Amino acid sequence: MSTHTPRINPGQRQMLAAFVTEHPGLTRPELMAEADRVRMRMLITDGLTEVVHRSMVRQDDDGRYWPA
Repeated sequence: MSTHTPRINPGQRQMLAAFVTEHPGLTRPELMAEADRVRMRMLITDGLTEVVHRSMVRQDDDGRYWPA
């Protein structure tokens, strides 16, 4: 059994999901390149897996992220 410990708060999850919605179909490195602020790059690093886990964003077989 796996437990999931949240790394970012609900507002940060919403912010990250909105960023993916604004930049659909990009990979993690491409999203990092699009992020113009350190804060967003930190959210991508710390929270992208979590927003996928919570079904706020989906990841395809090619590693591209899409709005859920």
